Amino acid sequence: MLLRKMENDLRSMTPRIYKDGFLEANFGEALLGLYKNTKVFDDLFIETISPVDIQRQRRFEAQLIVTGYSQELQDVMESLSYENKKREIITDSAGEDRVYYRQRKNLERLLKELNSDSFKKMDKDILELRHFADFCRYNFIQFLQVFDSNFIPGDFAYKPKYTPVSIIKAINFLEDFYYQVEGLHITTTTADLIKALAMLRTNGNISETEIMNYIGNLKKINYILTKILSAEKIKAIIRMAKGDSTYEPEVARYSGFPRQEFANMFQSRFNSEEQRIKTEIQNDMITNEMTKLFRGTTLENVFGYEASVDEILQKGTDLSLKWVLPLRILKTFLKIYVSSGVKSLLNDLVIEGFFSNPLYKSNFSSSVFAVINADTSIKEFEEGFTAGHPYNIAVMQGYIADSHKDKDFYAKLVKMVTEVNDMAHSLMQNITTELLSLYKEMGELLADAKKPSSEIISNLKVLMMSSRNRDNTNLLEEQYPNWQIFFEIMKSYVIINSGGINHES
Repeated sequence: MLLRKMENDLRSMTPRIYKDGFLEANFGEALLGLYKNTKVFDDLFIETISPVDIQRQRRFEAQLIVTGYSQELQDVMESLSYENKKREIITDSAGEDRVYYRQRKNLERLLKELNSDSFKKMDKDILELRHFADFCRYNFIQFLQVFDSNFIPGDFAYKPKYTPVSIIKAINFLEDFYYQVEGLHITTTTADLIKALAMLRTNGNISETEIMNYIGNLKKINYILTKILSAEKIKAIIRMAKGDSTYEPEVARYSGFPRQEFANMFQSRFNSEEQRIKTEIQNDMITNEMTKLFRGTTLENVFGYEASVDEILQKGTDLSLKWVLPLRILKTFLKIYVSSGVKSLLNDLVIEGFFSNPLYKSNFSSSVFAVINADTSIKEFEEGFTAGHPYNIAVMQGYIADSHKDKDFYAKLVKMVTEVNDMAHSLMQNITTELLSLYKEMGELLADAKKPSSEIISNLKVLMMSSRNRDNTNLLEEQYPNWQIFFEIMKSYVIINSGGINHES
């Protein structure tokens, strides 16, 4: 009885879209109307909030949320762009700490505003916009080709010749269509958000005529979905095709909190940029020290953990490699100041030296072994970025690309970058600590060698001034004062017991 009533109700509706188990030509004509009028929106969404690119979707949705701020607060947000923050920190006479504090207070103010009454409806509005965007991606073409097998996609001048379509044959298309239209609401807010998106996509370079065309398309879609192909009618046809008056087709569900997603993204980007600014300012400040230390020598590159990879990361995400420069400085220092000649001298002291104190020999040997093998530790770190290893650059680049389609890949990328940053810092800390220990011990030995009779290693002068080591000793004595410059540089990046450095050496 209920099925018969539904069928009678459908048969009596104007325009008629159904008769005796078949979808009529009017159904196809309404589909064509939706296809033509959604195309312009699908083109807009594919370049803005389409989920095919999650990063871009979040960026444009964030810009929509920003439009909810007052002009004053939008100006505050603009002041927190990377370029403006860095410029303020460099030029403001208040001092770095006070500027960082002020910027963080502005961040807190913006995030707090998201909970104000004017923003509370924003979550619902953006979820409805996502729903509409998904509807505009519906495959109207295949459904239209069921009515007319010769239908030509994209040719809006083509006049289809519709034939009635059995609802049994069309059941999958009907269910897919219902999945998207049930619960879809097109409102003045939808129109406002679409206008805002169109303005954002063109940087405001859009005419009033184009805006009115969008509004006209939207009105036509809304008319078809409320007057001709309403969700209620589609469900009734599906139930008749199923022979079940209680059947409930699946529907799209939209949940989430876009405001919170925006807050998390904004906070994450702010933190990342603040760290990047601090690193860049630190790097700029050590230029003179690097010139003294390396005298124009080009810095060694650390494979995988390098500027080119960092640039790719920063371009596609809010992530960065935090220790690129100091790690290059460390690798360069080892090459120049722990050369093969210096290593040979240190080895001879360990192997052939007559130490008066066994504990001193043990500590000195440990420092020498660690420093001699430091370049091997760096090589092992670099190998981690090659094919078949955990931090393969190709895998990282794949995560960056895939993170635009699937947020799970972004989580994997965050984990990878966090791990390599921690490893890089740990590597710097460990090697620098060993270098500092060796520096102190070498200072003691160089002083001991100048005494009439050496106390730490009884045959120290013989070993240092042998024909094999004389040049190596002279090199070590010449370079030794510059080790202090190295430690002054590195204390900007790692923990250094500066009290143990002899500033008078």
